[in-house]
Amino acid sequence: MRIFGFTESTIYDAGNARRCAVHALHHGGGNNDAAALWHAAQVARQSARRAKLLVMISDGSPTECTTTALTALVTRLTRRWKMCCAQVAVCPISAKCFPHYVELVDEDLTTSVRKFGGIIQTLVQKSIRSA
Repeated sequence: MRIFGFTESTIYDAGNARRCAVHALHHGGGNNDAAALWHAAQVARQSARRAKLLVMISDGSPTECTTTALTALVTRLTRRWKMCCAQVAVCPISAKCFPHYVELVDEDLTTSVRKFGGIIQTLVQKSIRSA
């Protein structure tokens, strides 16, 4: 597992499962979702692991790239590189760029988290089968 944070111009390495620094990330400014996802995909490609699952947590839509560019990248990563891509949105999504996503906007957060857990479980199984 690798964790990255990003803004419109910078990608931050927030560690891995053993040394996680996600707590140091904070929100603010714009975001370039396509650049961040491309970076994560490049790191994933260098991994010796065969199964690849990329999960983006965001506030909805990108500000420094188009939703068309992000959708095209997700499609490319899925079809050409056999990576599974999913999004967790903490705000309503205006354009669906990922085939697998959950919006954490319900009053009942437990239901949203359970739904996304199901999506992740399915994608992990799919990633392992296609690897």
